[in-house]
Amino acid sequence: MRRLGVSLLGLIICLLIAFPVMAGPSIDSNQDILPLAELEKGMTGYGKTTVSGTEIEEFDVEILGVLEEQSSNQDLILIEVSGELIEETGGIAAGMSGSPIYVEGKLIGAIGYGWQLTDHKLGLVTPIESMLDIWELDIDVDNKVAQLVEAVELDDRTVEQVKFIDSHEKKEESSATDEESLLAYPVQTPLLVSGLEKPALKHLDNQLEDYDLKPIQTGSASSQGEEEAELAPGSAVALQLVKGDIDIAAIGTLTYLEDEQFLGFGHPFMSKGSSNYFFSSAYIHHVVDSLDMPFKLGAPMDLKGIATQDRRAGVSGLLGEYPRVVPVEVLVKDKDMNRDQQIDTQLIRDEDLLSALAGTVVYQSIYNTMDRAGGGTAKVKMEIMGNNLEEGIIKRENMFYNRHDVASVALDDFLEALMLITYNPFKKVDLVSIELDIEVEEEPQVALIDEVKVLEDEIKPGDEIEIEVTFMPYRRETITKNYTLELPEDIEPGVVSMELIGGQEANYAQYGQEGEPHQETEYGEGRSDTFKSLEEVLTAFEKQKINNDLVIRIMPDYIPESGSPAAVEEEQAAEEVEPNNYNDDIPDDDLPAEAEEGPHGVHEGFTIDDLIEETFRTEYILEGRVHTKLNIKAGENNGS
Repeated sequence: MRRLGVSLLGLIICLLIAFPVMAGPSIDSNQDILPLAELEKGMTGYGKTTVSGTEIEEFDVEILGVLEEQSSNQDLILIEVSGELIEETGGIAAGMSGSPIYVEGKLIGAIGYGWQLTDHKLGLVTPIESMLDIWELDIDVDNKVAQLVEAVELDDRTVEQVKFIDSHEKKEESSATDEESLLAYPVQTPLLVSGLEKPALKHLDNQLEDYDLKPIQTGSASSQGEEEAELAPGSAVALQLVKGDIDIAAIGTLTYLEDEQFLGFGHPFMSKGSSNYFFSSAYIHHVVDSLDMPFKLGAPMDLKGIATQDRRAGVSGLLGEYPRVVPVEVLVKDKDMNRDQQIDTQLIRDEDLLSALAGTVVYQSIYNTMDRAGGGTAKVKMEIMGNNLEEGIIKRENMFYNRHDVASVALDDFLEALMLITYNPFKKVDLVSIELDIEVEEEPQVALIDEVKVLEDEIKPGDEIEIEVTFMPYRRETITKNYTLELPEDIEPGVVSMELIGGQEANYAQYGQEGEPHQETEYGEGRSDTFKSLEEVLTAFEKQKINNDLVIRIMPDYIPESGSPAAVEEEQAAEEVEPNNYNDDIPDDDLPAEAEEGPHGVHEGFTIDDLIEETFRTEYILEGRVHTKLNIKAGENNGS
């Protein structure tokens, strides 16, 4: 071993103090282990698992052979299971991954791989040596071929090798496998959820598509009223992503336990490497038979510890230690039903999963309170706290409407904020808490900006002008509102354009089609070419208009050849423009030839510095856009 320098050794000691690394027990553990080298074809033994409640039961096992994976030195053990329990379950079931296997009363490993759409009584065992080395090894057997030390006779064919895949999506390949091969994949870990209804379940399914996890609705374990059994090899356990009024967890089996350290699953859950999952005991309701693969239907029970490693050979962690979490509190009030509900959950602190999990929790909170599917209007207030944000907190309010699914659009600002935080290229943010206060109603609070009238006869720089705006609410009578805005003293006399748009449209114009102050770059999500810090990004986000803002903008209509006040009046007189005509009373054909307009009637030389903008809050989500033109007369200080 190469000698470490003093400074490097000191750094390693500091890291070990801050983040305990759980070195695995050695092969010389006080538990009996049968090394792989001593296994022989034809040996028999038993396995342990839980298929009902918390009771650990046994099933029979026969060793069919050993697979050698030369390229990574990862061996696997081919077994066949049998017995009364296996007949009841229909074979190796999803959720049995991690079930410890014993030969001559000694542990040889855990069930890790199986076959789908075929004989579910065949399985592959991850050797306990590989699982004990889980902190040093990251063996990859996916999409590789492993040779059997000896050929195995299965039914009417001889098998000499096993090919590995890692996704149920590749199950069609099983039919294309040659006669001398078997196609194996990790025994799928069912992602069982409670507290989610079908729409929210679908939302979660879409969000987790890349992880090859299929969420399945299940009930809570608390209703069983059983006293929990002590954890032991063969116990059902759960890796929880969300805990509380909503539970999202993967069910597996505990393989090995020594002191406060544990091993389980026999294959990766999400291949996270260093992980931060809740580790809980689990209750099994039933094993559901399936042609694809049987699976355990269960639910997490009491929190036991933290799973800190998610590797190819399995998962591991510590009992009595707990993960870093983000509390999420969602209060939803339904105005139509005059009722409110609160959902409280804890999410694991994981940047890659935070948006998917938090979005699902909020979606379900809205859906559950409304007790219906469909559209409506949502008013959303959110607060996101982080321990290393400059202001410590992000706040924003907005209104949303969707005719078909109001719960989904109500997430827009919230998910954008999470994305800006978790994918920012500047610094890591540890979120402390998330709170949302949401009010929903079925009535569409949407209005079209229909018309604008300027109520002043003459306008000069520095004047206050009053305008009358007509709105057309959805399926209701039109309404008018008056607004006052003040012109700057230094505004140039002449013809200018006035535009009225809603807040969302104003954001599109400022930030681009997505309406977000960010873009994906090689540094991650964030406008690294524009923003120089996370604080700048979040400030821009908080300053975005909201959907029920009325934005009034005054901007140059065209730029005269000469900018002098005299030239302005001369050109105005030549054009015979009456003051304060609006709504296209000044035809484009009457403008000078040099006044070539860009989009929305704005001169192509227009910049943001030329913009005069006022924002007014309304009761409606605003759509549409109207224009008018103002003729600003030169005042006393402008050469008149």
